[in-house]
Amino acid sequence: MLGKVLIYTGNGEGKTTAALGHAIRFAGYGKKVAILQFMKGRKTGEYKFLENNKFIDLYLFGPPFFLITTQSTLLGWMKGKGIEFVSLDLFTGKKGKKRVVADKLGSSLKKSSFEVHKKKAKKGMEFAKKLLLENKHKLIILDEILYAIKFKLVDEDEVISLLERRKNIHFILTGRFASERIIKMADLVTELEEKKHYFYDEKKTFSGLDF
Repeated sequence: MLGKVLIYTGNGEGKTTAALGHAIRFAGYGKKVAILQFMKGRKTGEYKFLENNKFIDLYLFGPPFFLITTQSTLLGWMKGKGIEFVSLDLFTGKKGKKRVVADKLGSSLKKSSFEVHKKKAKKGMEFAKKLLLENKHKLIILDEILYAIKFKLVDEDEVISLLERRKNIHFILTGRFASERIIKMADLVTELEEKKHYFYDEKKTFSGLDF
């Protein structure tokens, strides 16, 4: 049987959590699962819970923090520019010389630069190819890989080539911006739509709910 390709995309919350649900279900039958988290480098709640599970292997392929203002700097990132500061104009619409640090959480912006993200994403793809050849994990989850493609950290052709060689291994891809090419070759596509989110009012995230 040819492995299935499942896609969880859209601007709503729940893409990673849906994939993790599949991982738990799969592991419940004693089958090995590999979760590769692109653009993520922190040990979040799911990592802490799953790191000792003998059927689920979780790997991080990203800096400790992803720039909070990446949404605003998307065009710069797609051109390969390592944007570390963002003009207030992007948020206020007013011209001025004041600038803000893109991510106050990072002890050093260099740790979350475009080049660092790209280097780690490349390692993630190389590792995914290695897992495919080993054929030990019957489900491989590429978490946030669609984001990585959009930001040009990973080449879409490389991802498609990987999926085409999947044989009996199932793949789950998550992230926003699923392309028509990816959608066309998928067996299941779920698009999550955001209707409401507390973050826009409270401007903060919550452990356990968000990470």
